[in-house]
Amino acid sequence: MQLHTISQPWHTIGIDIMGPFPPTPRQKRFLLVIVDYFTRWVELFALRQTTATNIANILIDEVICRYGVPLYILSDNGPQFISHLFNEICTNLGITRKLTANYHPQTNMTERVNRILKAQIAIYAQRHPGLWDKELQKLAFAIRTSGNETTGDTPAYLNLGRDPILPLNLIINQPAPDPHL
Repeated sequence: MQLHTISQPWHTIGIDIMGPFPPTPRQKRFLLVIVDYFTRWVELFALRQTTATNIANILIDEVICRYGVPLYILSDNGPQFISHLFNEICTNLGITRKLTANYHPQTNMTERVNRILKAQIAIYAQRHPGLWDKELQKLAFAIRTSGNETTGDTPAYLNLGRDPILPLNLIINQPAPDPHL
């Protein structure tokens, strides 16, 4: 698949669903993963069901209302992503949808993030059954504040214009170093 030039944050996003995982007491069994292709910033959402309505609501409320309308969304051929509802939202907002080939889903950047998350969630779910959904934002924070080989920066820096102060910085009583000075 030929990908277009990505020149700014939240211009192009990848979206994918992972699971089912062991259900939590809150009946969460799936994970919606959204990745910004420019910054590599991830958003993670635990889901009970993977309906097109659930995905559309999260896309609008948690992504578009926070970061703006992406120009492109890359996804697999999951029924949620090829549904009439998802198609209508994209059409009405001027979003171009790009679907990965069934035989080559790794062209979607979220597939790379999923490999990392799958291992982390499996370890956490084994140690703390039923709580993986409560720890998602900590996993997202770890990814967002880790350096990226391709960009040379952290997703947090590229998305926020700064690296956040990490808990470790507070423990050792030192401000976060600015690698850009």
